Amino acid sequence: MSHDFIRPKLMDFAILLLLSVIWGSAFGAIKVAVESTGPFTLVAARTVIGFTVLFIFLAASGGLKWDYAKLPYRRLLAIGLFGTLLPFFLISWAEQTVDSAVAGLMNGAGPLITVLGAHFITRDELMTKGRLAGVLIGLIGIVVLMRDGLDKLGTDSLMGQLALVLAFSCYAAGNLMVRGQSLLTPVQLAASSLFIAGLVSVPAALWLETPTPQNWPLSVWGAILWLGIISTAFAFSLRYVLIERAGAGFMANVGYLIPIVAVLIGFFILGESISPATMLAMLTILISLYITRRAGIRLRKR
Repeated sequence: MSHDFIRPKLMDFAILLLLSVIWGSAFGAIKVAVESTGPFTLVAARTVIGFTVLFIFLAASGGLKWDYAKLPYRRLLAIGLFGTLLPFFLISWAEQTVDSAVAGLMNGAGPLITVLGAHFITRDELMTKGRLAGVLIGLIGIVVLMRDGLDKLGTDSLMGQLALVLAFSCYAAGNLMVRGQSLLTPVQLAASSLFIAGLVSVPAALWLETPTPQNWPLSVWGAILWLGIISTAFAFSLRYVLIERAGAGFMANVGYLIPIVAVLIGFFILGESISPATMLAMLTILISLYITRRAGIRLRKR
């Protein structure tokens, strides 16, 4: 059996970096928002806002002309529920008891799940020695980066930590389910997943939490708008673009960069110090990205 290779391009790395910045800041926005809202309310708000933005874009650009008879409804339902709704809720719920920085650091568990899953589940992405080496080196960097936060991990809610692990596993599964679909554009796919997530989260919020948006401070509104427009509508569309361009395994590298973004935001904005261990971790993670890029993606040929 012969194989082809996909090697990520410079634009793919630019998209990866942009997503890392957006999602690295999202954990702080979630932390601000859940102080005044419930987790279902937050999920409902960001999905409704995100879907509305994408719907307007699609309507203006002629993107609503779909071949509804050929749509993969089961896959879209799975992506909406397991790749969007469930991780949105789990992260929001977990950040009621877990620090946003800890949540960002734990996001680094996602790449290994995605790369391994891509090998065993998808039809095209095969594991290579180079990709495996890049993933393992990146995980070493994550462990080093988490060293200063291990004390927090021991005192935070265990259920919250388990919820975060499950959330990032859901993101990994969502990345794999997206791979290979060609009927929808990235924006259409993002809008579909948000619509499905909204169908569940809005009734759940109204029934279980009784939202009071009139009482939300401006900081909460700002956090929700950032999450809905930038972290959800814009970033989710970019997410699907990157998966189609470079594969689910490469997309998973965002999990390595998000903790770095969190550290840099803490240093430049919050005035936090960067320890030698943190510098070593960031260097290790950058090396892992380089190895992953050099290894490329080996594709199965039938």
